Amino acid sequence: MSESITDEDAVRRYPELQALVTARQAGWVFRALHEDDEPVGIAGSYSRQQYTDALFIFDRTNVSAARVLDEAYGGGCVWSKEGSDLPEVVHALLGLPEPGQPGAPALVKRSSLLWTPR
Repeated sequence: MSESITDEDAVRRYPELQALVTARQAGWVFRALHEDDEPVGIAGSYSRQQYTDALFIFDRTNVSAARVLDEAYGGGCVWSKEGSDLPEVVHALLGLPEPGQPGAPALVKRSSLLWTPR
């Protein structure tokens, strides 16, 4: 049986986790990702009426983040970032202005035809 540790213990062992503690304290929800009953990563999300921010962590050096607008506000991904530095990717996502604010991403990124269902 695995034993839980405190945020302080986790951050002391892995300082980059402070970014996730900060996100959780700001209202983010995190869930474990499993494949064949084995943990493969963590997904985090923060939803508001206009948008959802998402974070996918597969290991300390494989992180992806995105902001997706609700359909009522144009729908689609307006920002994404992949990287090998967990704090950098989380900081970039948490630093995005709210939709409609100066500097907020607004242009919807169109997906490749490879990802379009037929």
